[in-house]
Formats: sequence, structure tokens, C-alpha cells
Amino acid sequence: MGAPGGFDIRRINQGMVARLLDSDPQPLPDEGFATRVLETVGRSTGQVRSTPIAVVRSRGLSYLVSPDLSRDWVLNLQAHPGCTVRSRDDDFPATADPAGPDESVRVIGTYLRSMTVPWALKAFPIGPDASDDEIGAHLSTIAVFRLGVDR
Repeated sequence: MGAPGGFDIRRINQGMVARLLDSDPQPLPDEGFATRVLETVGRSTGQVRSTPIAVVRSRGLSYLVSPDLSRDWVLNLQAHPGCTVRSRDDDFPATADPAGPDESVRVIGTYLRSMTVPWALKAFPIGPDASDDEIGAHLSTIAVFRLGVDR
């Protein structure tokens, strides 16, 4: 499957998944993020799907954030909230529950302020300096899931 510009996003993602699972995991700081591999159950196929993803940590809880409600992993979690977050050294099963509005605003702000990758920031309709009110105005287009650990 090719994407505009001639790159294959699935091949790029699978390369990132392989690198993440083969390297030392980044520490997951509170009020920051680290990259991990998210495994979801495909909503149509029922097969396990792996996606490189930023796990955001805020107030001792872990979250997933997407600027696009139509991303496959978002749709998969909406259909099957059970998932696994993986690194080379750890796998943890979790349930992804939609976060409430106030929680979502806080987590989106944490993600945007800690993200330094330009293309990741450009995917959002707001920037790192957005106020809570500006973030709140875009909650209908951004997914935020709180990860409950199933261990």
C-alpha cells in the first residue's frame, strides 16, 4: 500500500516496530512520553496488529493520543479495547478506555509540550503553546485513551 509521496506507511511502521523491540526502551517519564509498540486486535480481521506509538504518562497514569480518529489503531481500540503495550524488555496487557474531557485536555497538553518531532506535532490542529480552552475546542477530533493495566 503506497501513500502519497511514494512512501509505504505500513512498511515504515513495521520497520519502527522491529527497531523498538530490538533496542533499549526509553524511560517513561511522568508528564512526558516514550515510544512503545501497541498491539491491538484488528476490528475486521481479528488478527493482532502492531503500531509504533507514543505512550504519554501523566499523574502516574499512561495514555495513548491520536490526532486522527480514523487511524486504524484508534478504530481497533474502539472495537476491542484490550491491547498490549510492548518494549524489548516488557509486555503489559491493558484495557484502553476513552479519557474524559478534562483528563484529555491535560494529556494532550502534556503530549504536545513534550513532543519534539515536527511531523508528529504537525498532525495536530493545535500546537505546544495551545491553551486548555484551545485544546478543548478540538476534543471532537482527537482520541485519548487511558490505559488500565490488566496484570
